[in-house]
Amino acid sequence: MDEDNPILRDRLGRPYHKHKYADGKPNRELTHEEFSHVMTNSKIPSRYKAYIVMLYWIGCRRSEPMAIMKEDIEEKEGCLMIDIPAFKRGMRGGLISLPLNYYGVQWIKEAWERARDKHRVFKFTDRTGYNYVKQLFPKMTPHWFRHNRITQLRKKIDGKTISLDDVKSFTGIKSDRTIQHYGMRTQEGIDRVVKVLM
Repeated sequence: MDEDNPILRDRLGRPYHKHKYADGKPNRELTHEEFSHVMTNSKIPSRYKAYIVMLYWIGCRRSEPMAIMKEDIEEKEGCLMIDIPAFKRGMRGGLISLPLNYYGVQWIKEAWERARDKHRVFKFTDRTGYNYVKQLFPKMTPHWFRHNRITQLRKKIDGKTISLDDVKSFTGIKSDRTIQHYGMRTQEGIDRVVKVLM
């Protein structure tokens, strides 16, 4: 960790992480260009990049990748087929297919190939993953990526590109109501509404 983003410690010296919204709820989307720029220019080991890329594309909970075993991933027709669990009693509709030509998915493939049979692909704690996210994106947390992805998927629902059931299948979220909790209050949102007041 660098000096600007030290690992937080409690009074007994144990590392800990702040609440998922300790830096405030997301109020802007993370663009693909911004994400890829930060990741490409970072010096962190590729296994941590793979973890962050998975958070970015899938919008999974930060601890879900930690449960992925070697046998939970396979390569098929230019994609990684990932059987990622959905915690909090959720359930995905099947395997998540991430094309290998998507930015950063190659790092996930490398982490998977390095893992030994019947071992976890990401052999570090979610606290360690949290700390690397904070190193690269100081004002964000791993949950921020989930918020970002589901906000973007909600826009696709509004545009009739995908359905609410599609999003539930992808994210593992059980209820429509939970998905409706995700969104961002922004100045851009206010400006868009003002333009249609008349």
